Amino acid sequence: MSDALKGLCELAERLARAAGAELLRHRPADVRVESKGRRRELVTDADRAAERVVVGGLLEACPTHAVLAEEGVLTTQGVASGDSEWLWIVDPLDGTTNFVHGVPFYCVAIALAHRGVPVLGVVHAPALGETFTGARGLGATRQRADGPVVSLRVSPTDELADALLATGFSYNRNEPGCDDNLRSVTAVLPACRDIRRLGSAELDLCLVAAGVYDGYWERYLQPYDVAAGAVIVREAGGMVSDYDGGDDWLFGDAIVATNGRLHDALRQRLVR
Repeated sequence: MSDALKGLCELAERLARAAGAELLRHRPADVRVESKGRRRELVTDADRAAERVVVGGLLEACPTHAVLAEEGVLTTQGVASGDSEWLWIVDPLDGTTNFVHGVPFYCVAIALAHRGVPVLGVVHAPALGETFTGARGLGATRQRADGPVVSLRVSPTDELADALLATGFSYNRNEPGCDDNLRSVTAVLPACRDIRRLGSAELDLCLVAAGVYDGYWERYLQPYDVAAGAVIVREAGGMVSDYDGGDDWLFGDAIVATNGRLHDALRQRLVR
């Protein structure tokens, strides 16, 4: 599979960079902003333009593959476009709120799953000039602008007290029966060095892979929020699971990603 994945990585990188260039052509002050049900959950014409670039390219290059895309520009929103053992999972703009407000921490994320298991991930942050890539058995890399491609490795931190962690807060945080993550933050913060919340799950995962963060957790995410970054974490030597330590993180409602050494220590402090 490795030879096939190399070619598919090149395709995903090319499309992610093209979509990133499309995002940069949209000035945040000029984009049309809409709400997706909840007022705080945004979508813009930039999201849709970037998704058209990615999904159109995937459907042309891989006509036998299915595509699951967030905004439903060329496929049905949030539904796989067909029945295939290969599924592309696309978030054209992870961090839309950041984009709308001019915060440069946002990205295009493209993952490929084989028989339900993500095996390839590309995350491109156009405003930061960063591209992260990972594929099963091929490792994980980071490239800054036109600089060299460097291998990624998770941090060696082995004590939670020394850890810099990241998390996020769901759009549905004030709805009945939903966990607002505050109890987990309250349980984790006294035990670690500090916590960051920057607003893009895919980039948070990439920073775990790069050894910048030692761990990350969040709830109520969708497959396109985590699939690409999770592959990159695993290929950098890290660990990804649900809150209970299992594999129900892609289509489940919770994800924990760490350098592996801190996984149980962090997971055990999270409130279910």
